[in-house]
Amino acid sequence: MGIKESIANGIQKRENSNEICEALDNCSRLEAEREIAVESLKAHLSEQRHDFFNLLQVLYGYTQLKKPDKVLAHIKDYCRQLENIGRLYNCKCIKLADLLYTKGKEAESIDMKLEISVEVSFDPVVRILENEAVLQAVDYAVSGFLYVLDQKDCKNAHLMYNLKENADNFHMEIFCRELREGQIEPVCFAIPENTMYWKKIERDVMCFDKIIEYCSDSGIDGRMLEDGSTFVLSIQKTIGV
Repeated sequence: MGIKESIANGIQKRENSNEICEALDNCSRLEAEREIAVESLKAHLSEQRHDFFNLLQVLYGYTQLKKPDKVLAHIKDYCRQLENIGRLYNCKCIKLADLLYTKGKEAESIDMKLEISVEVSFDPVVRILENEAVLQAVDYAVSGFLYVLDQKDCKNAHLMYNLKENADNFHMEIFCRELREGQIEPVCFAIPENTMYWKKIERDVMCFDKIIEYCSDSGIDGRMLEDGSTFVLSIQKTIGV
């Protein structure tokens, strides 16, 4: 074998070795992500079991008080929420489902309720919603609403999260139901600082101008509507996962 052939073989072996190492790194990364997802799912299942037993206690209390209408309303509300979260799990949008479940618990901790509505197909393209930038944008926006509503002492307010699939995009709309229906006074959603730590729920909160800037940098259409109290996110189906 000549010198050129030996050099060429050496280069090829190094390239093959690099490809093998890269493949192993990818496998390790995917395995680590899988383990994190499994542990997160286990934790949420445990929390949901706890929530279910709490539900039974509430239903029992209404039964003892002879309030069958309250029992039925509570069951319907619980089933509706599980149906919408379950739709995301069935579409394999596990990270988004986990995020919304977590935000719902945060809302409950400050005496509010996160209402979720999901209208998506089972087409694999829906998994574009697992994009990290999309998840961060949803997290930032919901946290911003919860922070402002809590600061304005809007107890028992309903924060609505509506997700709908269109022909070329996924449209998300976040708003306070009581504000839209005129049940409470108009609220200014301007957060004075770019980013601040909200001690009450141990979360960072970003102002909406910065959220809009973050969305723009990430290829997402994020904006506050003219009413000043409805935030929308539009995710093109071609954004890439």
